[in-house]
Amino acid sequence: MPRKPQQARSRQTYDAIIQAAYIAIAKNGSESTTTRQIAEIAGIGVGSLYEYFENKQAILDALIEHFAQAIAAHVKALTPSLVRIPLTDAVYELTLKFAEFLKANDEQYLKCARSLMLHDNHTLLSPVYRALGELFTKHAIAHPEQLQLKNLPTVAYIFINSGVYSMTRYLSHPNPAFSFEELAQVLANMAGHYVAMELKAD
Repeated sequence: MPRKPQQARSRQTYDAIIQAAYIAIAKNGSESTTTRQIAEIAGIGVGSLYEYFENKQAILDALIEHFAQAIAAHVKALTPSLVRIPLTDAVYELTLKFAEFLKANDEQYLKCARSLMLHDNHTLLSPVYRALGELFTKHAIAHPEQLQLKNLPTVAYIFINSGVYSMTRYLSHPNPAFSFEELAQVLANMAGHYVAMELKAD
């Protein structure tokens, strides 16, 4: 049965497998990647790999969880600056910063995201949803007029989920018909226009 890494050396091996999975999937896609390929990149035997992961799906799940935690940490690092600017600008800036994050390290995250988004990973992406929820709440507190919105939790839910869905769908498309910047601008405008319209109606 696979073991959870406890000691520093075991943790290093576990992390090496995750990083190797990033490289293998970025190069070959999740469907074509094998545990043997991952083990070779990690510099270990395939038998050693199975000491930590039961199968390839277990590695993919751990990789998605690691990816989600990295995105959540990125959102949290951006939150202090984003809460100080208007909602439209904040959504646009967040989306573009997310694109920069994905394109780092020779687009390793982006290539993995395109492959992994083909799977149903919403449960494993929960850290991302939590970080975005915290950002929305802090932004509303910093801009008290937004607290006047009716059904604010519902608005936050729709903004966050529709934004994540739109970006994941975009990333999973091999040849999108528009740029990420255009996607960012439309998402930002939709959020800003909706809030302005609702506040004006009140």
